[in-house]
Amino acid sequence: MYFYKIRHPDNFSFAPARAAIRSLGADVFHLALPGAKPWKNPSQAELADAIPGEDRHELVFDDAGDLRVRAKGATDEILLGGVPGATFGTCGSAWMLQFRHEPEMQFYGLGEHSKGLEKSDQRVKFWNTDLWGDFSLHEIRHAYANPMYVSIPWVIVRRGDTYLGLLVNHPGAVFMDLASSFVWAPGNKSDRERRSFFVGAPDGRPDVYLIVGPSLPELTRKLQRLVGPTPLPPLWALGHQQCRSGYAGPKDLLELDRQFVRHKIPTDGLWLDIDYMERFKVFTFDAKLWGDEAKIRRQLAALAKKGRRVVPILDPGVKVEPGYLVHEDGLKQGVFCVSPSGKPFVGFVWPGHTHFPDYSLPEVRAWWAGHVKRFGELGVGGAWIDMNDPSIGAVELDDMLFDRGRQPHESYHNQYALGMAQATRAGFLAARPDERPFVLSRSAFISSSRYTAVWTGDNVSNWHHLRTSIPLSLGLALSGQPFNGPDVCGFGDDTQPELAIAWYKAGFLFPFLRNHTSTGTRRQEPWALGATALKVIGRYIRLRYKLLPYLYQCFIAQEESGEAILRPLFYDYADPRGLPLGKIADEFMVGRDILQAPVVEEKAASRAVVLPGKHRWFSALDGRWLAGGRRHTVKTAVDETPLYLREGALVPMQVGERTTPENDLARIELHAFVPAGSKVPAETSYACDDGLSFAYQKGERTRVRFTAKVVKGDFVLTVDDYSPRYRPLELQLVLHGAQFKRAVLVHRGERIPLALRAGRVRLTGRPLPVRVSAFQSLGA
Repeated sequence: MYFYKIRHPDNFSFAPARAAIRSLGADVFHLALPGAKPWKNPSQAELADAIPGEDRHELVFDDAGDLRVRAKGATDEILLGGVPGATFGTCGSAWMLQFRHEPEMQFYGLGEHSKGLEKSDQRVKFWNTDLWGDFSLHEIRHAYANPMYVSIPWVIVRRGDTYLGLLVNHPGAVFMDLASSFVWAPGNKSDRERRSFFVGAPDGRPDVYLIVGPSLPELTRKLQRLVGPTPLPPLWALGHQQCRSGYAGPKDLLELDRQFVRHKIPTDGLWLDIDYMERFKVFTFDAKLWGDEAKIRRQLAALAKKGRRVVPILDPGVKVEPGYLVHEDGLKQGVFCVSPSGKPFVGFVWPGHTHFPDYSLPEVRAWWAGHVKRFGELGVGGAWIDMNDPSIGAVELDDMLFDRGRQPHESYHNQYALGMAQATRAGFLAARPDERPFVLSRSAFISSSRYTAVWTGDNVSNWHHLRTSIPLSLGLALSGQPFNGPDVCGFGDDTQPELAIAWYKAGFLFPFLRNHTSTGTRRQEPWALGATALKVIGRYIRLRYKLLPYLYQCFIAQEESGEAILRPLFYDYADPRGLPLGKIADEFMVGRDILQAPVVEEKAASRAVVLPGKHRWFSALDGRWLAGGRRHTVKTAVDETPLYLREGALVPMQVGERTTPENDLARIELHAFVPAGSKVPAETSYACDDGLSFAYQKGERTRVRFTAKVVKGDFVLTVDDYSPRYRPLELQLVLHGAQFKRAVLVHRGERIPLALRAGRVRLTGRPLPVRVSAFQSLGA
């Protein structure tokens, strides 16, 4: 397959076509057109049939073949229009939808696509790859190897402050051209190709969703409702995770536990790569390291008692070996993909000769789930599913057929990881029905968000990969895959202490945080990188745990409304004059209230920071209030990182400094960033539960709404909608950036004076003065 070549409109025939348009509600439209080659095996993405809300816009595809998106009743204002006379075209079995390109348009999304945050002038093909098997190491290390592991054919079109999105629900190699130039001649000034942008697929019937925001938050929430929000994960999955190729047995994990305790670094997950298996056979433990099944259970239980969840890898490949239970059972049940010869398809990955389950079939997903159930019953915390692009070694993909040989490889290639994630999650639910599963996947497709988190694959320990990790994760966040993150410090090649420190400072609040590296590289556990790195990395891991209550609220909002967790600056803010936020790829928001601007250039000690909005921002570096809508220059030391909190933010945090993975979300500090005389509304909602079970779905969750304001020089915090159905909430007030002498808590009709004392809190800069109340129980 040619990754960098796509089809061109000049080779298509365009003619009027009868379109079937259906509104799902809330300005989410489904567009179906006749195709030249309907597939027997269409997309298996799990999409909603209806979206709550009224349509404020309309999608028109008239008899002349012209497509228009406009506000209802606004006949003269077109938000998106097809190319007159050349909107829908075919070329053999391929089809294309072509749209007029306007100079002010910008493009975002594209799932996992590594080149920049804004995507104009790019050609894209959606095809899940095994990056290290499909590209040169030089391209991986230093360039933008695309496509990557995740295929989500979603593009966001921005026109000023209006946002629309196009989702192509097609399982094959969807292509998009975002107004690129196909002419490479030196000095060529032609802008002919930039008059349009287009989306298409190699065959099948066009199955396209068009969504009007019109704001970016509205657009993101609607997409997430369509493809499925991320189910609330267990709290431990939001903690720090430690992995390395080469960790194999309980001795390795106990040594990790000892070191994390010694250095007072909280860590929830201890991860195992393929070395724990018996000769790389999936669903096995090496008996020489782990003993029999009873001993495996005891050792996993002992680690869980210490607060360590063991997360082993599961690859789809099943070793071809007579007598191996999973292989023999798979042959008996007929679960493996077949080749054109009719025999089970053979690839060559870690186990050697390998068969691959055909997850396109529900009975095969059930078979896999059964094996996961037995695996989960041993006591593992979760699983990370790898090599599911699928990676098959140096074998031609076309020979790997689906649906018992009836469907070609391209019919299910991009969906393979989705089926594996569905089956893996189902297996863990069967093993522990009352416990939220955690699955992490390398590859994904539309609607994988319902089943799995994603890490951004096998990256490299260099500054280029650190810089690209931010727009890469933001692109996934805007494409319906919010639970994601890179391997901090890098997977391939040797990291360096300065790079490792910078990566933790940049990524310590990413939705997913894992330190993972390849065997044969420099060790990069925090204590392996020198005294300075140990001190700084440990500090930022502990700060993540302090901020877990805030992160948990972001995940609750994602499950309930589809709100983004990691966000670009323009998600919540319009461009200040002369400061195009849509081009800023090295700053980001974590939820609504925290802005990060990490230093991602080697040996840099300062950087320019754009603070959006018309309000002020509290600098966690030095305690200053800085104006929004401006660019600032900031300097940082090795143990500092630029982090800003929105004026009016009420941020829940855990109590004190966290040194173990023990968490208590019902006893919190509420940090208020409200300067004296502020007119910015200060309000937030807070919820907590047991962090592990599904009891919250039955109402066992404590909820409360906080509102703060300054009244005659006093800080007044009002409690509303308090419902302690999990546990009563205990609260300590921490006031930043203003020396209030008095605070008042208004709760259940009472005005309760809160005595304040002086204190100091260190976030990402030096220790800063605060005013602190005693703990106050809100009662049962």
